[in-house]
Amino acid sequence: MTVAMRLAATASLPLMASTGLSRLDKAAEVLVAGVLVLDIADDIRLRLGEPTVTALAHRFGPEGRCLSCSGRFGVAPLSVRAYRDHVGIITLVAYHAGCAGSVWVDVGPETLPRQETWTAAVTSISLPLAVRRWLGRLRGPGVRDQLLPILLVHPSLEMTRVRQVGFGEAVNADMEGYSQAGFADAGALARTYPLRPAGRAWLQASRGAVLLHVRAAGRAWFAPIPRPAAVLATARGGILAGVICDRDPGRLATDTGHLEHAIAKGEVLLGWAPLPGGQDERREPGRLC
Repeated sequence: MTVAMRLAATASLPLMASTGLSRLDKAAEVLVAGVLVLDIADDIRLRLGEPTVTALAHRFGPEGRCLSCSGRFGVAPLSVRAYRDHVGIITLVAYHAGCAGSVWVDVGPETLPRQETWTAAVTSISLPLAVRRWLGRLRGPGVRDQLLPILLVHPSLEMTRVRQVGFGEAVNADMEGYSQAGFADAGALARTYPLRPAGRAWLQASRGAVLLHVRAAGRAWFAPIPRPAAVLATARGGILAGVICDRDPGRLATDTGHLEHAIAKGEVLLGWAPLPGGQDERREPGRLC
């Protein structure tokens, strides 16, 4: 189950090179490959490096909105503008190719766009989590696989930020920000007891469905949650929020193998989000009785 919503906030990512294909051929290529065709100025490519440019190919979604005309991206070719602020953060913004050309711009952070579209999906996954064992000689820390609901979020479908670390080299500043806000890779969760909250979660009944809400890192997301997963979330006392930049949450939520692979590669940053009362020690994930 997925949901895409428009939100006022900060930035998130773009990218790929145009080819000699016609616009119709490009649209067909987009539908087949699952990525949007992006035009990137040579100046941006040189400054950020081809590895960074290539990695951006899967980071925009057709549900994103052009910040010039406010229309959905769909499968139309896009162009990417790079806005560099005074602290070296580059915000990459996608537009319809017919609305704005690709160019590098030096600006102040106060002039950057603030509107973003995000998409989210809920599934459940078994992950190794740190536990505290209480039985006889098993006292002390350990690790055990535990099934938990997870809200997968792609936080922006039309923007992203990177940090330039040298000419022709940049790193993902969005993921750095979520890491600083308490999100971590799966390996860190397997070493940390108890889990440190990176946000908070709550369930809401809405028109016969149940919505899972998460607020973390100054952002708010939600998506429909299957009732079995909602029951599991209540039993566990919370859920995991998984921030991704390179994959579609809806596809990952329906393909456990790809999700496990993405988590193992560190492509998903995870944060524990307790439900109200979910930090009660009797229900906290990681405790074995």
